[in-house]
Amino acid sequence: MPSPGMPQPGGKAAATGTGTIKAGAGYYHGYVVTTALSAATVTIYDNTSATGTVIDVIPASTAAGTRGMLANPIPIGTGIHAVFAGTGTVLFVYD
Repeated sequence: MPSPGMPQPGGKAAATGTGTIKAGAGYYHGYVVTTALSAATVTIYDNTSATGTVIDVIPASTAAGTRGMLANPIPIGTGIHAVFAGTGTVLFVYD
């Protein structure tokens, strides 16, 4: 749960492959893996493409049900873009 005074999650989107999760400024709150990841990572950028600041990396072979929710959400300026180097499904949480 976010700290008092921090933004609360308001959006979520599931992804199974590389793409933009959210365009525009906001906060990245974390993720939930809903289908286990293959032996490859998922890299999350503050951008609408696979460049810029890396804000999170989900490790290879992460099991379904794994939650990576942040106590203090990360401010994003451009958007949230995820690059899947393998297979799996991830639910991204943002505002």
